[in-house]
Amino acid sequence: MKLHLHLTVESGKRLLFLVAGCILAASVYAKRPTQLHCLGNGSYCAFGQGADIESIFGPGYSSPSYLQITVQGVDSTSSIRMPGTAIWEHTLYKGGEVIARFTDFIDSESAIYTRMVDCRAAFTMDIHVVEDDKITLANGWYDDSSKHSSSLLIYKDRGLSIYGNNRQLLHQRRHPYEQFQHIYTKGNIGLKQKEQYVYTLSFEPGVSELYCIGGSSFQQCEENSRLATMRTSSFLLERTKKYWHSYTNRRTNFEQLIPDNFPQKKEVVDQIDNVAVILKTQQSDQGSVIAGHRYHLGYVRDQYGVSRGFLAMGYYDEARKILQFYWEIWKDFGYIRNAQAIGVPGVFHQHENDEVEITGYLIIQAFDYLYKTNDTDFVKKILPMLEWAWEVQKKHLVKGMLPFNGDETYVAGGILPRSALNDGSAEATLLFIESGQQLLSFVEENRMWKAASVASDREVIKQTKAAYLQNFVSNRQIMANNPSRLTIEAMPPYRHGFCAGSHGVLETKKDNGGNYLCPKCIAEGLTFPVIERKTYFLPSLALTPAYFGSSLIPQDILDYNLSVIIDNYNRKGQVSSREDSAVTIGYEYGFFLYALTKQKEKLAKRILADMLSVVDETGAWVEYYHNGIPMGCNYRPWESAINIEAMILYATSYDK
Repeated sequence: MKLHLHLTVESGKRLLFLVAGCILAASVYAKRPTQLHCLGNGSYCAFGQGADIESIFGPGYSSPSYLQITVQGVDSTSSIRMPGTAIWEHTLYKGGEVIARFTDFIDSESAIYTRMVDCRAAFTMDIHVVEDDKITLANGWYDDSSKHSSSLLIYKDRGLSIYGNNRQLLHQRRHPYEQFQHIYTKGNIGLKQKEQYVYTLSFEPGVSELYCIGGSSFQQCEENSRLATMRTSSFLLERTKKYWHSYTNRRTNFEQLIPDNFPQKKEVVDQIDNVAVILKTQQSDQGSVIAGHRYHLGYVRDQYGVSRGFLAMGYYDEARKILQFYWEIWKDFGYIRNAQAIGVPGVFHQHENDEVEITGYLIIQAFDYLYKTNDTDFVKKILPMLEWAWEVQKKHLVKGMLPFNGDETYVAGGILPRSALNDGSAEATLLFIESGQQLLSFVEENRMWKAASVASDREVIKQTKAAYLQNFVSNRQIMANNPSRLTIEAMPPYRHGFCAGSHGVLETKKDNGGNYLCPKCIAEGLTFPVIERKTYFLPSLALTPAYFGSSLIPQDILDYNLSVIIDNYNRKGQVSSREDSAVTIGYEYGFFLYALTKQKEKLAKRILADMLSVVDETGAWVEYYHNGIPMGCNYRPWESAINIEAMILYATSYDK
């Protein structure tokens, strides 16, 4: 019997929550690095913030984080990643002197996080555990007969939230399994309880080791603990180095591909290494890549950009694994949602219309992979999923237009209002056309469909293409939406989606003004004005055809839209998601650079500099920027992958 829970996310509040979280983090870590970095082996994952462990979760990437470790009593920390690996080295300072050095990594083969400590002066760390009645703490549980060890077992019962490790940011996504985390130390470290859910580790001068050991069962946790006691930290470190060097050596040799006369060659080569690690540490054993810090699910659109990033760097196996993940989900349930839990069957993040936009991405992703690898057998294997993704899109065509999914980055960030979700979507409709053309060419070439079926669907695509310019181009500008797709009266009376009263994503009912309200809002008598029906010009949408290599829109119109975006940039001095906005979607830098490179525009050099100026110390881009200041979700695979692909295209095609 399958566990089948339709769990939802309050994505309309997502940006607000994340901004609040960033502010909170900035105050808590006022004298510490604010940039996050990831250590992960596909099953066990940790996000570090300088020398602090901001969150740790697993085994299984769609798992709660309920544990933090913070360094106390230091003035500053410097952190550096060992090139080609996810091994981090931290140096702690107090009074201008080095008091300790750490080497941090997650073992390549087990759920063991290891911190090797060279302590020169006494300091402490605090272990913070989420206060919840589902968590039990057991001090001194594990005894390896050593006088210089300590142990704290943290047992999590079923039902803790998958998302977040801070109560202000928790979403109600419940994890249906038990889990164990074991804090284990060797050497000159003392452990004592400070408060009910807070413990202190006291470090004295000398060499010590700190382990966080996970387990999806009591037995697995104990077996991993036994491994940590039987093997030295040096042994675990060396096999982890070997794993990462093997991964790095599989990458395309960009030192050779990028011309020596390219001015930013070193910066781009280093950034490729950064992004390769960013993507790999967040890719699960099942293949799906989490959406970044705090978002421990696999989002379909995010996977598309990540897949292209993997392909651009030569990581074909990693790209294939993403598609395999969706194939396994589809075989079990017969559908794909906006996001799916990883290793937790039946947990989905559903949005307003998960039969559009993401389904187009899924099909195109498969053919991106095919064109790079010629792996026809694999695409044939997953063809039933791709056929489903095509068929479910067709039924939403109205006047040659598809609606929005509802969780697009520009929607979640409030750049396009949610009131436009039933309008025609330029992006979803473009994806429909491009995905359909590629699918039909494949099945026709391989004689997998009846000729009549191919002909019928080609006619649908032909009609949709014929209407596209009229539907989405106004005064030569590519518009993000078209309100004429549906009148308010024709909008569905009920839908699963975001409540206008900000109660999250749940079942809603349409009011007379076209707003969707949950039962609580209706019971409270909340009223809203009639939704405004207008069109929006969004640079990210206007740049999408170039990113897909689409020939649907005439080149002169694409050139005009690019010129509008260039003019806007020259006036404002920054890339922006809307004419009247100071917000930039993280991947817009990549979209812009990609289009400029294709058109051989000299401005590409400036945009590359802008991209490099906002990347954080770990080499990651984030979800949004406000006047160049990061906001939203950190350490993002999608934005980082899109941006690095654009950088690779620009650098490898550089012609002085």
